[in-house]
Amino acid sequence: MTTQQNEPSNVLYAQAGGPSAVLNASAAAVIETCRQYPQRFGRIFAAINGIKGVLEEQLVDTATLGTDDLERLKNHPGAAFEACRFDLDPIEYNPAQYERVLAVFKTYQIGYFFYNGGNGSMVTAQKVADYCSAHGHKVTCIGIPKTIDNDLALSHCSPGFGSAAKYLAASLLEATLDLYSMHNTSTRFFALEAMGRNAGWLAMAGGLIKQQIPDVPLIILPAERRFDRAAFLQKVAGFFKTHGYCSCIVSEGLVDINGDYISIESVEHTHLKDYTQLGGVAHTIAKIVANEFGCKTHSAVPDYLQRAASHWVSQTDWELAYGAGVAAVDAALEGKHGVLPVVEMTANEPFAWRFKTVDLFAVADLEYRVEDRFISEDGMDITQAGLDYLQPLIQGERPLLYRDGLPDLRIMTFQTIERQLPLYQAVK
Repeated sequence: MTTQQNEPSNVLYAQAGGPSAVLNASAAAVIETCRQYPQRFGRIFAAINGIKGVLEEQLVDTATLGTDDLERLKNHPGAAFEACRFDLDPIEYNPAQYERVLAVFKTYQIGYFFYNGGNGSMVTAQKVADYCSAHGHKVTCIGIPKTIDNDLALSHCSPGFGSAAKYLAASLLEATLDLYSMHNTSTRFFALEAMGRNAGWLAMAGGLIKQQIPDVPLIILPAERRFDRAAFLQKVAGFFKTHGYCSCIVSEGLVDINGDYISIESVEHTHLKDYTQLGGVAHTIAKIVANEFGCKTHSAVPDYLQRAASHWVSQTDWELAYGAGVAAVDAALEGKHGVLPVVEMTANEPFAWRFKTVDLFAVADLEYRVEDRFISEDGMDITQAGLDYLQPLIQGERPLLYRDGLPDLRIMTFQTIERQLPLYQAVK
């Protein structure tokens, strides 16, 4: 969709959903790129806590950020502007939310809204823009892709995934060497749990250790395949016989033969729907092995570590994240509206890409899951095609400053501007 806008308008940037190790590179890209076009973009605001911060008028004027601040932002883990897990209610259920967003946008003369998030966030972004435009306040809305899950459809990959994949593969490689060194007298099985919900991309990333240890006794349990206990135990037994030990990486969203999650951490109930928090499947798998073979096992749940590991950032992934921010601003400059820049691979060796735009609604309800050609016939390993897909995404390392023996990382704090509207509290 294309719009025309000739007068400079103010910008609002916000982050949504779980962070990635390179999320803030996109934020820096939006700020730096918008500053290059003062004739099109006025003041550049950032919301604290995503759309919730918009509702509550928690806004930062990024003009206060200098060059050093932006450089820190580019390497900062987490969501520097504090992302949220907060969706707008359906308009028929809670029209006051939309009226409040419109009031904020009018007050601060917001003409461009950049929302940096996953699939679900794109729906929120489009709803906001459409409501404002329908009520006489034109807003150009552009999504910016972000997810470690790599489940963004219509895109070759998702910014944020490569760094999480690099962290998990490196961690599994190191743990496997530890396991090998102990298996004759101690632990024989180790399970590592990967995020991703219903998409098994991060679990598949564990297969990258085959590049270092080609004959590694590794089992991969992606969310795309139902867990066959008998076949799994048979494969473990085979590795115990040939190698004496076995490593395993498992998707948090692994389901049993009935399609039910193997392990659920908790369920959060809201007035609209329930949110299931997954977790614990690696421990469950390890216990199955311990009980079957009477051996010592270990498991680990990296959880936030895999998405916050700024010391393991892939340079390629960082460039994708920064490029996504630039591409979003470029789309706005071209007069596009209601679109999301996605990654299109243009060459395989060496890996090269460009960004193209797709409609927000076209991608919002889709989920990119691991392709069949990347999963072995038995459903518990990665194919060469899978390795070929993953390998380019983890290439390169970002330089990192250290302070007193640790990465020089501190919480970034921002002074919010003085509110101009009545106090508003956003609730789920």
